[in-house]
Amino acid sequence: MGETAQVLDLKEDLQKRLQWLMFCRVIVASFFLGIAIIAQLQRSESYLAPYLIYLYSLTACVYLLTFLYIFLIFTTRNFKLLCYLQIMVDILLITVLLFITGGINSIFPFMYSISIIAASILLYRFGGILTATTASFSYSLLLSLQYNHIIHPLQISPFIARGYAEEPLVYPLIINVTAFYLVALLSSFISEQARKSKIQLKEKQIDIKTLEALNENIIQSINSGLLTIDTQDRIITFNRAAEEITGLSQSQVYLKHIEEIFSAAIRSSATTPTDKQDPAMARFEVHFTRSDGKALQLGFSSSLLKDGAGNEIGKILVFQDLTPLKEMEEYVRRMDRLAAIGRLAAGIAHEVRNPLASISGSVQVLKKSLQLNDSDKRLMDIVLSESNNLNQLISNFIQFARPDRQKKELICLKSLVDETLQLFQNSPECRDTIEINYEVGEDIQLEADPRQFKQVLWNLLINATQAMGNDGGEITIRAGYRETGGSPFIPSHHSNASRPLSSRQVEIIVQDTGCGIDENEQDKIFDPFYTTKEHGTGLGLSIVYRIIEEHGGSISVKSTKAQGTCFTICLPL
Repeated sequence: MGETAQVLDLKEDLQKRLQWLMFCRVIVASFFLGIAIIAQLQRSESYLAPYLIYLYSLTACVYLLTFLYIFLIFTTRNFKLLCYLQIMVDILLITVLLFITGGINSIFPFMYSISIIAASILLYRFGGILTATTASFSYSLLLSLQYNHIIHPLQISPFIARGYAEEPLVYPLIINVTAFYLVALLSSFISEQARKSKIQLKEKQIDIKTLEALNENIIQSINSGLLTIDTQDRIITFNRAAEEITGLSQSQVYLKHIEEIFSAAIRSSATTPTDKQDPAMARFEVHFTRSDGKALQLGFSSSLLKDGAGNEIGKILVFQDLTPLKEMEEYVRRMDRLAAIGRLAAGIAHEVRNPLASISGSVQVLKKSLQLNDSDKRLMDIVLSESNNLNQLISNFIQFARPDRQKKELICLKSLVDETLQLFQNSPECRDTIEINYEVGEDIQLEADPRQFKQVLWNLLINATQAMGNDGGEITIRAGYRETGGSPFIPSHHSNASRPLSSRQVEIIVQDTGCGIDENEQDKIFDPFYTTKEHGTGLGLSIVYRIIEEHGGSISVKSTKAQGTCFTICLPL
């Protein structure tokens, strides 16, 4: 493929030079033949003198041949052969011009040198030497025939060089033939040097293009976002990873000030080095909000951008999306808190539960054996009630810190939801002002611990009921399949049975129309002991989170203040 492209380039180059030869031939022929005609007109009484007719004919022949060459250059594929043809025809026309203008005494032998130079440019050394040889042969033949009186050139007096005819034949031959070969050697040498320089230049250009393509591929292949800015802090380069992270294209950010794209703090951060080993390096973090509203935490690394002479011409900024890392850090911190609470719960279970049981039992015995008035009985009931609450709290601690070993089995999700809703609707927590709607397909099955999963639904229903308060509202439960890549919710009865189960998850949505959760509190609702309710323990959603995590799933929340909350559970099939 490389050799074929090189051959095509050579042909194209030869075609262009051949076109220039045709153009220059017309100009040169028109100039010199025009001078010859004008000079002869000054000495002739008629425009149709024999000598003028010869010059007219020669000029017309040049133009006709030019039209023929134009036709051939667009029809032939062998441009090299066409070059040789034109050069040889030019030698013939020059010989005819010499014959018309006096032969040995003509002033136009230099025209051979012009053709030799053209041949050297078009065909390099071989073409130049061949043309010089052809010109020498033509010139020698013309002079020999004239010298021996075999032919008699026309004597157009203005173009006769006086003195040659009186000299021996060898002198003009030696002078002109030597000149022909010297011109051929010099012009071909210059042409060869120009060709070598051109080839080397093309090779260098190819190398530069290869390096540019390599650098571009390297920049575009980097998984981290990369951008460069000039000395005026305008963005010059913006790679593919940067486009994917920010949601902006190269055309959208090109030549824009970096503060227009990122926060204004990036300028001071980028110019303040934090790396003690390299003062030219700086690392910092910037909050960035995409056009779709997604908030990102970006980590930047800045370094100086220099040219080949070592002069600073801008900066290179490499950045990554730290949002998943921050979420992982938050997850680890949550797990650490859970582990600490687990140890605390175990200690509480041993240290508090047994004395609490003794206190509760003793109070019950005293209540039965003593004669108490109504006020004392009420106090006894308060002690027993609060003891039971405290015991339940301890039980929640133990369940959260040390969940029971899962007993997974294949369950029908709709049957489990029906059972949980039946229990909930008959419980004191459910009020008549609450309307419950649910859409769960009969075919949804998954492996889970039925008792723990009922508790997940129960806690979410209790949480929704408390969020709606006495005014009531609507609770909606939906379940269906979704793609693991995060495709939109697909109801069960619309699912495509041809999809492989390994590419899907079960998505369960529990939504209410309650008071909602503040945006700055949504990241904390799964933390143990965090609650916004007056009498809440802050363990309900923490237990839900723990159970879903133990089942290999995930739970997320979306909430708008005064509009409601939506919990989404995703579980693997």
